[in-house]
Amino acid sequence: MTKREKLFVFDIGNVFVKLDPVSRDRAVARSDDPSSSKRYRDVPRAVFRDFCRGHMAEADYVQALTEIFGVGSDAVYAAEHAYVAESFAGFIDVVRALKERHRVVCLSNNQTIHWRYINDNILKPGYFDREYLSQNMGLEKPDPEIFRALTEAEDCAGKDVVFVDDIEENILAARAAGWQHCIHHVDPNETARMLEAIASDHTTN
Repeated sequence: MTKREKLFVFDIGNVFVKLDPVSRDRAVARSDDPSSSKRYRDVPRAVFRDFCRGHMAEADYVQALTEIFGVGSDAVYAAEHAYVAESFAGFIDVVRALKERHRVVCLSNNQTIHWRYINDNILKPGYFDREYLSQNMGLEKPDPEIFRALTEAEDCAGKDVVFVDDIEENILAARAAGWQHCIHHVDPNETARMLEAIASDHTTN
């Protein structure tokens, strides 16, 4: 069996790293008046969307948040890093072993600050065979086009794709795009068992 016979596609947030909105909000709380501090929920959705899709420069994103929160850029970076600072080390090791036998890529709604921190401090460069990130593709899950773009780039059939994501809407979109093996990630140990069962099978039905 060659490494390309199966393509394993992974989301990042809440799969490899724990997303921590509480720590993120704490990092931008005003020390002079915490009770009046704004939270990330107060940031317009368009700001997150544009940055995640690569339509907003990092400097502009950080500037927008410093103005909304009334804090310096250091606090914004601390908040962004706190959001993705904790990893699921055991699952990271499982997928690293999987990569020895199969092609492993990521498909993530991500942005440059988070990805730089994750890549430098948690997964390390070269962890995936290829990275499909929203900020580079100009697309976000569950847009059907993002699944088509990955399928075309990898030159693979939907029956050969194994997709892991923690958001059900993304799982449904992947299935609609023809990806037959979609795992709704809830528990790392259960997902690891399912991956091993699929990986050990010589055919992907």
